Amino acid sequence: MMKISAPGKLFLSGEWGVLEIGNPGIVTAVNKRVWVDIEDAPEISVSVDDFAIRDARGEFRDGRFGWSGELTDEQKGKLKLCGGAIEAALSYLGEYRAFRIRSWGEMSQLEVSGEMKKIGFGSSAASVVAFVSGVLKHNGMDVETRESRDVIYKLSTIAHYFAQGKVGSAFDVAASTYGGVFVYKRFDPKWLVSQIESGRPIREIVEQDWPGFEVEKLEIPAGLELLVGWTKGSASTSAMIKQMNGFSEQNPEEYKRLFDQIANLVGELIPVWKSGDRKGILEHLKKNEDYLRELGEKSGVNIETPELRKLSEIANQDGGAGKLSGAGGGDCGIAVCFGPEVAERIRQDWSESGLYIVDAMMDNQGVKAE
Repeated sequence: MMKISAPGKLFLSGEWGVLEIGNPGIVTAVNKRVWVDIEDAPEISVSVDDFAIRDARGEFRDGRFGWSGELTDEQKGKLKLCGGAIEAALSYLGEYRAFRIRSWGEMSQLEVSGEMKKIGFGSSAASVVAFVSGVLKHNGMDVETRESRDVIYKLSTIAHYFAQGKVGSAFDVAASTYGGVFVYKRFDPKWLVSQIESGRPIREIVEQDWPGFEVEKLEIPAGLELLVGWTKGSASTSAMIKQMNGFSEQNPEEYKRLFDQIANLVGELIPVWKSGDRKGILEHLKKNEDYLRELGEKSGVNIETPELRKLSEIANQDGGAGKLSGAGGGDCGIAVCFGPEVAERIRQDWSESGLYIVDAMMDNQGVKAE
């Protein structure tokens, strides 16, 4: 039996702006992982502990993967991403060995007042990456070289992007694949859709250079501490993106100004980050939050909630830089600071204000075989 895991994600700088081709974002993987174990079996069988689904049987025929056992519509919906990941991986491989695969998440959800809540670490993307990697590894492919991770990223992006309704930048897929901190530029979505719809084989699509796509690894500046606070609420990222698309269509010039503003800031932050300029890093991250707040106010999209605003202001007052992470609307916010004393002060004040402190840190490793 083989065991594979993929980390979660957090956005450090450049949210929303990264949706436009050529705009950079700074992303980190975090040490909250999704795991799969996989072994030989007479037929394809899938178990997902997080959904209490055991031994769902599937078939791969004529380039398509489908469920052959008795599953409810609700169960099929929960397994949509897993099925898409298996289909992408098997389409790439062509010939394959059947398998039994099981997955489980590490803190992808928390119990709050008797209800399970997602905390916004990108568990769906990490799950897709883990499934794709597990199937490839089971069939003899290394999953930890840069070349193989490029394949994993592309297959996982195809599965995740189309299952999510063709929205999103796939930065979460990149974090789960490559790990560490990196500059990310998204692929050209129109190009990818045209490639898939043309009927070209998945292997041919994956083996091409994808227009727009870039990942550049960054070192973590000495002394930098990343804190994660959870607001105990969340929003639908895909719904927020659709709302933002409406704003773009109605106000194209203002949309471009706001997105360029964010992208230009990240462009300035990258050399500051590389130089380890502590003051410059904090100043740029604070300005990033200001720009995201303006984007939310102008677009009408609920990006910075009152809880995220409170999280940010506390971090700033305590000597760090606080901001939302990701699309906003709830989920997690972050604080970047330098020095354990500042970090402890932020943690204490966050906790006293009712925010949930998440035990998470940057993870330099991407997808890996255990």
